[in-house]
Amino acid sequence: MDRMPDFSSYTYGELLDVRNQIDKTIYRDRFDEVARLIQIYEASPKEASPREAVEEEQKAITNKYATFWHRLGAAIIDGFFLAPILYLECLIFGVEFNLNDQLQQSLHGLQIIIYYIFMHAFYGQTVGKMCTGVKVVNHEDETPIGLNQSILRESVSLGFCLIGLLLIVVSLKVNIANIEPLIFTLLFIGILALGWNISEFITMLLNDKRRAVHDFIGRTVVVITND
Repeated sequence: MDRMPDFSSYTYGELLDVRNQIDKTIYRDRFDEVARLIQIYEASPKEASPREAVEEEQKAITNKYATFWHRLGAAIIDGFFLAPILYLECLIFGVEFNLNDQLQQSLHGLQIIIYYIFMHAFYGQTVGKMCTGVKVVNHEDETPIGLNQSILRESVSLGFCLIGLLLIVVSLKVNIANIEPLIFTLLFIGILALGWNISEFITMLLNDKRRAVHDFIGRTVVVITND
């Protein structure tokens, strides 16, 4: 079988000549590749070569998913956005805001997860993501996600939070003679949650689209918006 020529090195005129002369019945793959390069060339600045146009297209795709710092910034902004709300909530219910209160912090953690679920489901963005210009979309076709995908995306964090909250409530409401097993269970859950967060960070750095584990679970990807 003949090897396909490197059409990306051809000039625009040469590509047009090939398209006009090639037998697309016999060399359908070559014809499609030439047509694709012509389309890319015509959509790019005229001084660019086909190879440069292809490289620019690939670069644009890569940049679209370069969201690591955007997501980190979004998380920080969301933290500053939510902290006053949670503090105000304590004032409304007459509860002292206490970072050492495990029950209170678990309830706040649950509220933060619910915030992420509903913001992503209905807007594709949290307030932080709106500020940094990134959006959560469906991985396959980059269309908006719904509530089911958003819940799936946060399901592991939600599970850790609910289990921890349940154990804390049990420890407060039930008179347990030996509380050590409960303490060790809470510690184990905390270690698992830490491991989960580390795995999220690592997987985000190990794939081209910067998808974390929760993105694979929810079948989502985070992209830079053009808004």
